[in-house]
Amino acid sequence: MADRLSNLPESLQLRILSCLEARHAVQTMVLSKSWFSTWTGTPDLKFTSHGFENLDVFDNFVVNVISRRQPVKLDRLTFKHDGKYYPRSLKIVFDCTFSHGVQELEADIDYVSIWPIDLHTSSDSLTSLKLFIRQKRSNVCCSFLKPRSGSFKNLTNLHLKKARITDLDSFSGFPVLDKLRLDFCFVRTKGMVLNVHAAQLSEITVSSYDYVHHCVFTTPKLRYFKWGGRNFPRLVTHEGGFPMLDTVVIDYNGFPMLDTVGKVFDDLLMLFNTLHNAKSLTLFSPVVHLLRLFPVNGCSPFRELKLLKLDFRCFWYHNGLQAPDSELTRELLEHVPGLKAYLLPESHDAKCSVMVTDNGNLSQNCI
Repeated sequence: MADRLSNLPESLQLRILSCLEARHAVQTMVLSKSWFSTWTGTPDLKFTSHGFENLDVFDNFVVNVISRRQPVKLDRLTFKHDGKYYPRSLKIVFDCTFSHGVQELEADIDYVSIWPIDLHTSSDSLTSLKLFIRQKRSNVCCSFLKPRSGSFKNLTNLHLKKARITDLDSFSGFPVLDKLRLDFCFVRTKGMVLNVHAAQLSEITVSSYDYVHHCVFTTPKLRYFKWGGRNFPRLVTHEGGFPMLDTVVIDYNGFPMLDTVGKVFDDLLMLFNTLHNAKSLTLFSPVVHLLRLFPVNGCSPFRELKLLKLDFRCFWYHNGLQAPDSELTRELLEHVPGLKAYLLPESHDAKCSVMVTDNGNLSQNCI
């Protein structure tokens, strides 16, 4: 077996090693003499603490692997750590990223007070940066989210989970940013305003259990917008709004009281008006539930909508109780004809698609 593997081209050997976690890649050194140091040239390193007897052993392993690597380009670096405290290996990983031309970095850890990236950090190679915090009710300082002069000039993909956003101009320092995803991040700017100034941005996804009062977008090339939060923010656009907008996805995870549900409904309609250029619109169960509480009259705010997708696969929580999926589906399906008449333009090629769960299986019907 070892002989057959050794006869493979070196490029294929490295590709195989890139598919393995680092601890398994290192273990290939026992296959034969020719494989003793092959792992040191793999372009993809995946570190995960799962499977190590303790975190100190894992941290030492990360340090030793990175220090023994060949001085070759590293395309991807993944670091997953289950520890609850700041691991010394985290700094080694970030130092390696910014000194060895890493193109894609993903760090997924339990908790850290601040990511080891500051305003003086720069990288011409990094194209994708994913930073995730798992611990509940925690958020991490991101001091690099401030105006900067293109120190990450080739970063196209930024994905943050439980980051603390404190600057009103957090994203202008990434001049070619194409995709931005913010999961359960905390907006702590003045006025609770999320400001996204990114001239090349085509996709943005925001999922939050925090309240965001306003969003100010300077994103003229935006094509995909997804929102899922406890409220519907006032969306302000500049430079002609969203002339290239194609797809909009809206979810809602708030619990409006009787005295505030009317405002939430009004905020939703205002969001519709701002996103009027969309060609495809997906609404989840809680959004449709809000729409059925109030009569909607007049013309559709969406001028060019061709596809309406209604996703009823989730449960609706009301006053802390979980409604049965079948009951929810039945109630919402009754509202589909009216919703379709309101949102879809009078066009023969416009379609409405409804996704439901039937005995645990996905069922999708076009109406």
